[in-house]
Amino acid sequence: MNIRHRRRVPVVTQMQQTECGLCCVAMILRYYRSYETLGDLRAHLEAGRDGIRIRQLHQLLGQLGFESRLYKADCEGLRYVRLPAILFWNRDHFVVLESVRKNRASIIDPNFGRRTIAWEELQQSFGGFVLTAEPTERFVPKRERPRVWTPYLREVFRHRPLFAGVFALSLATYLLTLSIPMLVQYLIDGIIMQARPELLRAGVAAALAIALLYGALQFLRGKCLIRLQIALDREVTGRVFRHLLEVPYKFFEVRSFGDIMFRLGSLRVVRDLISEQLIRGVIDFGALLFITGYMLAKSPLLTVAALALFALNGFLIIYSRPFIVEANQNEIVELTKLQTIQVETMYAIMSVKTSGMEDVVYRNWRQKFQDVLDKFHIRAGLQNRFDSMTAAVQTVSPFVVLLAAAALYFRGDLTLGEAVAFHALTSMFFSMSVSLFHMYNNFLLASAYLERVKDITDTEPEKKPEHPIPLKLTGDIRLENVSFSYTRHAAPVVRNVSLHIRAGQHVAFVGPSGSGKSTLGKIIAALYEPTAGRIYYDGIDTEQLDRTDLRRQMGVVPQDIALFNKSILENIRMNEAHIDLETVRQAARVAQIADDVESMPMGYHTLVSEMGMNLSGGQRQRIALARALVRSPSVLVLDEATSSLDAVNEAKIAEHFRQMGCTRIVIAHRLSTVKNADVIYVMDNGEIVESGTHDELMRLDGLYARLYRSQDVEAKAAAEAAVTADAATPAAGLAAAPVAVERRNGR
Repeated sequence: MNIRHRRRVPVVTQMQQTECGLCCVAMILRYYRSYETLGDLRAHLEAGRDGIRIRQLHQLLGQLGFESRLYKADCEGLRYVRLPAILFWNRDHFVVLESVRKNRASIIDPNFGRRTIAWEELQQSFGGFVLTAEPTERFVPKRERPRVWTPYLREVFRHRPLFAGVFALSLATYLLTLSIPMLVQYLIDGIIMQARPELLRAGVAAALAIALLYGALQFLRGKCLIRLQIALDREVTGRVFRHLLEVPYKFFEVRSFGDIMFRLGSLRVVRDLISEQLIRGVIDFGALLFITGYMLAKSPLLTVAALALFALNGFLIIYSRPFIVEANQNEIVELTKLQTIQVETMYAIMSVKTSGMEDVVYRNWRQKFQDVLDKFHIRAGLQNRFDSMTAAVQTVSPFVVLLAAAALYFRGDLTLGEAVAFHALTSMFFSMSVSLFHMYNNFLLASAYLERVKDITDTEPEKKPEHPIPLKLTGDIRLENVSFSYTRHAAPVVRNVSLHIRAGQHVAFVGPSGSGKSTLGKIIAALYEPTAGRIYYDGIDTEQLDRTDLRRQMGVVPQDIALFNKSILENIRMNEAHIDLETVRQAARVAQIADDVESMPMGYHTLVSEMGMNLSGGQRQRIALARALVRSPSVLVLDEATSSLDAVNEAKIAEHFRQMGCTRIVIAHRLSTVKNADVIYVMDNGEIVESGTHDELMRLDGLYARLYRSQDVEAKAAAEAAVTADAATPAAGLAAAPVAVERRNGR
């Protein structure tokens, strides 16, 4: 029999692609009313790019004050464990098991939300390990809930004059609206009931004056509201985007671009809530108090009836809140995944086309889109169900109050005008109350968006010294016992590297795939901070340098080239207007791209399509090289930077680099491209195992020599195959030609 309480487990969705385990721990904590954020848990255990082991979760729960037990079990055994518990799922994931019934189970997947699954799916997906947690006397819950709205409300107070203007104008329009029932009462009691038609003109004049004044106030309110929205957009979105640019590079390695774009886009939802619904909500609340006071003065009995119906409406809305919030969270998760698929497809559209995978990609997208529609259907269905009930109460309540007012009128306790005015006021009262409750629900729904934005703003920016030492880099770099791992608990991918690269030297890092050479390149380029050891640039420790300023003096060409949807000129000079066209041309000539660009109709003003899809791979690499060279860097880091170039262009670029005299750090897979390096460092399992010139390493007959000979054999085999193919071409005659043309066109 399961040992469990009857509370629902709060849902926590994952922000990183590898932190499902931390989300499960966060759900266990929130179940026991401890509100640690994912940021708090990352301080104990960081997921990194490779994820977390179940034993690490077991240790983390122990550190947090739980008695945690790790069991190996089958599905039947899950009927007897303490719930909620963490399950190992599909051999690469973690979920929270909330309940087990006869032939189904309820789980919470950080990637999908709460799900009820059949017993067959549980048997298929359960990975055989279950982690239970029970609080001990060492458990100290964190009662303070995360405050996601505080920074945004602070921005409102920074724009107090605009906010006050919108508030005052909104209040004035509401007061005019409230004057209508009083005018109706006067029309009935003072004109109709007393048979004074001569006052009708005054009533018409009053109505026209109210209409004109209302229109003018609404126009001014709209103008102020637009200015407030622009100001909030500028400050809030600008602050978040600026912070996003300042977070460490590894932040982006464990989050999808689609997810980040979705978070930035959701800030507009927050802006509209703050600028419009917050003001309306405050005024609605004030108007409700005013109307309640007025009704109480006129008829306490009718006021009690109205408040009872108001309480019924409020109960329905508040009762629906947790269901709708959870459904909204699940919908956001699916929307994020859909956007990620769409962005990834656009990035990889060439691979999709060349492999003929359009149908497969479409089916994948359609399945994910159907998941979004399913979540929307659940959320919208819930909202429709509760909205229908509240709308019914809202619609019938003024009529019920009117019936009660009519009874009081017949008793002589109210005039006819007061009864009609009471009906109009209660209609406004219930309309405002529902609006107020919906605003409250919308703020709760928007909190799900802000939780994802908070993941950005809570990430610490790159460390900067308080008083950085200004440096004009010459290119001397020294590493002392440098190690690096993606998290504190992960195995190091670079181990105890010590080396000295002198200014102007040409060095290369080579080794098998996964040996750590690209990671070491990112460390040298100041993208990664070493977890141990020191790096010195021109004899100065990086801890004393501004990393952004340091990177400005380097040129880095990564494996994956990113070009912007701008002109070739702007792609090379990266929006730095002080770099003139002649400097760009000079960099392009060194990168061997000048002839290609100048042969284009628009030259350097040729527009590059998204991700450079209208350029060849070699052209993209050479534009990236020109971008790295245009600022005359003291250090060049080239990670497979010439892998898409032909031998002629590669040789020309290498010769130009030799003449420049800057420090060149080349990370290469093709060893033939680094034969002329001053020093070649050979890496294996994160360590430098050999170093020397090409000739020295060949004489050593170690790992480098084996890799070189292996590549040499492959190159000769490829050349022989090409010769054989060329020799066979004449025999194929004209019959082969149309096929070749057809294949080229198809590609």
